[in-house]
Amino acid sequence: MKKINTVSIISDTHGIVDSHIVSYLKNSDVIIHAGDICSTKIISDLNRYCDQVYVVAGNNDVPEKYFEHKDKKIISGLKKTQTIEINNQIISIEHGDRFGHKADHNGLRQSYPNSKLIIYGHTHIQVCDQDKEPWVVNPGACGHTRNNDGGPCFIQIEIKDNKWDIITYCFN
Repeated sequence: MKKINTVSIISDTHGIVDSHIVSYLKNSDVIIHAGDICSTKIISDLNRYCDQVYVVAGNNDVPEKYFEHKDKKIISGLKKTQTIEINNQIISIEHGDRFGHKADHNGLRQSYPNSKLIIYGHTHIQVCDQDKEPWVVNPGACGHTRNNDGGPCFIQIEIKDNKWDIITYCFN
């Protein structure tokens, strides 16, 4: 299995990935999207940028919002949660809408106790909670919708010698 060095985490694109973020995505070993994609073109683009792409459905990713049968099928195939392994560490991904607009980090930690990292979206607010394991992160909104007076945001994880460094990005 190939050693992963760079993981890019995005969420809440709502149909748009900000142009500032695309070059980072293209230089990633893994891309994770934590839901509210709102466009199957984004999924296609992510798969062109990187060989390992993981996408979960958000509360706005429902087949009824799509007109084309192929788009409905793609969105219908998305899981609400996903657990993956990167460099022998478990990462759990969900959109987080089950918690409303205030994510419950303790609830997430209880749901995924064996993870190193839990990723969620939904709130459009960038969060990096490394107070205890599992770590809990929200990359913020990667698109242009409800960016809470900030610009498009995302998170990258740089992994070197089994040390994970979380780097937050926000563009205005």
